[in-house]
Amino acid sequence: MHHYTAFGLHIHSEISLPELSEGDPHLAVDVCIRKGTVVLPIMRPTTIYRRGINAFFGQDDQALYLDWAGVASFRASGGSELVISPTATDGNIISLFTVSEALGLVLFQKGYFLLHASSIAIGEEAWCFMGMPGAGKSSTAAAFIKAGCRLLSDDLTAIKFDQSGKPVIIPAYPQLKIWEKTVAGLHYDTSDLEPVSEGVNKFSYQPRGHFSEKAVPLKKVFFLHKARNKPAVQNVGIAEVPGEMLRNFPLPTKLLNEDYLKSHFFQSLQCAKSAELFRKRRPEGFDNLEKWVEESVRGQLIAG
Repeated sequence: MHHYTAFGLHIHSEISLPELSEGDPHLAVDVCIRKGTVVLPIMRPTTIYRRGINAFFGQDDQALYLDWAGVASFRASGGSELVISPTATDGNIISLFTVSEALGLVLFQKGYFLLHASSIAIGEEAWCFMGMPGAGKSSTAAAFIKAGCRLLSDDLTAIKFDQSGKPVIIPAYPQLKIWEKTVAGLHYDTSDLEPVSEGVNKFSYQPRGHFSEKAVPLKKVFFLHKARNKPAVQNVGIAEVPGEMLRNFPLPTKLLNEDYLKSHFFQSLQCAKSAELFRKRRPEGFDNLEKWVEESVRGQLIAG
């Protein structure tokens, strides 16, 4: 049995999940991940792709299901158990799919507010980056990390709300996946990186030495885009926030039933009350990206 921590949860797993931080085997388990037989209900295609494979989703009264052909089937139940029925034999591939949307189903069942976003800590504040595929979420996060900021999450960002209703980002695990072009453009030392998986032009940056599990208050959200006919930066009005957040929901849209939509609307407005939200055109070229990052970090340090 392996013992991990991620998203503020203590995880016991029958399979190796090298992306996650090592956990304390003596602490009470929050989530159990095990191998087993997964009997799928009626499954429908989603808009989710990983390594070019379309995810199929299904649900019944007891559980939520995801299936990636040729990789694995997953069954999440009660926010406490994730059963994996693997098809692929490569353990790294199984882990890659497990710690993504499959684990996201468990977080959903636990009531986390989830976003398809990359997040970093700049001082004592959390900044979150969202946008359509190719908008530059991971590249922007990588630039901030290179400038000395801390990684909070890559791809899947989980938010909870403290006793006063203010949003905090719960750190995920110490891995940021960076495209090969970004590695070169930001001059990352490739000796500090590892290939994500064979056949994919991405590298993994793993800041294990200084990855904190402490929740960080959400203070800024950037919806990134590349449209030249739009302002370089503009505030997002509070009435626009729920729709923008909903567009960045990271799991199958079949989960967006009426009760969830009500909760999502309320929690989106909670985020807007505590954080500044912007539409931001991603700076063109890595030099301009780093310049904006340096100005942001310097400004935050002065303000702090």
